[in-house]
Amino acid sequence: MAKKKSSLKNRLARFQAAGRLEVAAFQPDTGGPSLADICCRLMQQVAPLKDKEAARLTEYLEGEPTFTPDRATGWVVGMLAADLAYGTSADDALVDDTRLRAIEDDVIEALGPAAHWYATGDHPLSRFRPAGCGRGWMTLTPATYDLLLAARGNGFDLVLFRTQED
Repeated sequence: MAKKKSSLKNRLARFQAAGRLEVAAFQPDTGGPSLADICCRLMQQVAPLKDKEAARLTEYLEGEPTFTPDRATGWVVGMLAADLAYGTSADDALVDDTRLRAIEDDVIEALGPAAHWYATGDHPLSRFRPAGCGRGWMTLTPATYDLLLAARGNGFDLVLFRTQED
């Protein structure tokens, strides 16, 4: 008998428990707070934000154009496993990891084709960045880098956040 697949929430939470993510949340969209407010609340539990940092994140997420699920490929994989500090060619091979791709495919499918995706930096995998473009992140906390990926769709919110302490 085939083993039942655990929920997306649990599968993503394993990466948080393993120390790869500071925040890994896949939760129902209650229709209440904005996605930016949810991001700030979740990040506050792990990497305290000053008022100006929270305001800057909110302004950024509400002002930046979103991207669509067709451009979401590689984002979840990159957030879960790429070496954000020292990118390597091995990072691009992560897209071929069947376990990581299964999680990403399930997330993209659950959020649906009308989901709105947000990120506070360039794609974590060089395969998906324009040639000659490096990686850049919007600093939110006193850290070497911060990268937040958030999405809302089909009644769900996704928040993945990585940082590296000095």
